[in-house]
Amino acid sequence: MMLMAPLLVTALAQAPIPTPMPTPAPAQPANPGTAVPAPADTRAAGDPGQDYRIGPGDILRVTVYGHDDLTQTVVVQPDGSFVFPLVGRVEAAQQTPMEIQAWMEKRLGKSLIRDPRVTVVVQEYRSKVVFVVGEVAHPGTYPLGGDTGVVEILARAGPLSANAANELVVVRPAKQVGRPVLPAEVADAAAAKGAPTATPRAEVLTVSLREIQAGQLEKNLVLKPNDTVFVARADRIFVTGEVRSPGAIPFSAGLTVRQAVSLAGGFGDDASRGSAKVVRVVNGKTHTMKLRLDEPLQPGDTVVIKATLFW
Repeated sequence: MMLMAPLLVTALAQAPIPTPMPTPAPAQPANPGTAVPAPADTRAAGDPGQDYRIGPGDILRVTVYGHDDLTQTVVVQPDGSFVFPLVGRVEAAQQTPMEIQAWMEKRLGKSLIRDPRVTVVVQEYRSKVVFVVGEVAHPGTYPLGGDTGVVEILARAGPLSANAANELVVVRPAKQVGRPVLPAEVADAAAAKGAPTATPRAEVLTVSLREIQAGQLEKNLVLKPNDTVFVARADRIFVTGEVRSPGAIPFSAGLTVRQAVSLAGGFGDDASRGSAKVVRVVNGKTHTMKLRLDEPLQPGDTVVIKATLFW
């Protein structure tokens, strides 16, 4: 199972996120006195829609049924409001679409519209975003429409590259900064020990994709606005000598010499199969040692498989 970890992690990011099927609405009794049909649910399945807290920059579609002249698309302004005919300024920040609907129906009912029917749908989520950087196919900024976990974001930004680590880092700034914040920046700020710095204070969280893939779904961290999901390049080891595909391979905790050789294509026909020579750098000094095939390796090791004749 250890050998398949990189492939399984890539598959995890490629897998589509299941979308819950909408529950059919119960049938409503006919009302011959109502000329305007009941508004339909225009949200896509799985859209957080009515539970979402609106913020500046979000684009809303406001529909007043039976009054096409009032139906329009609006952009929530930096102060958290938008202007709508007959009602004036609408305070939208931190309100849900349902709360805005109810408020607008009440206000429109006090004007010239009888029994107004209003729906508000978030057309584009722009006020709450997360950043994805590192070893993914599509790094960038992604809107956060509701409760969204790391796996869901990676499914949109992925697939992961073959060099991606099995653990990723989520950097959660203490305040909004409007850009990705990398783990190294947080470490640099901590090293400054209170010295003035442009790097914001932030919480650094680690997420194990291996644990999630193994079924521990509670490890699928729910993201917050302004989080940065950093997919690091995995540490590597190098395999050379009498193997079929010498070169660098991703390192994972517990990787043994035997597994490294297997990832390098297996032993060559003339390979010595009892042990291997490992070159390891410790505190800047190079050490050469002999390891049995089932002994674990460390990041940066170079495994040398000699031919039987020379071992």
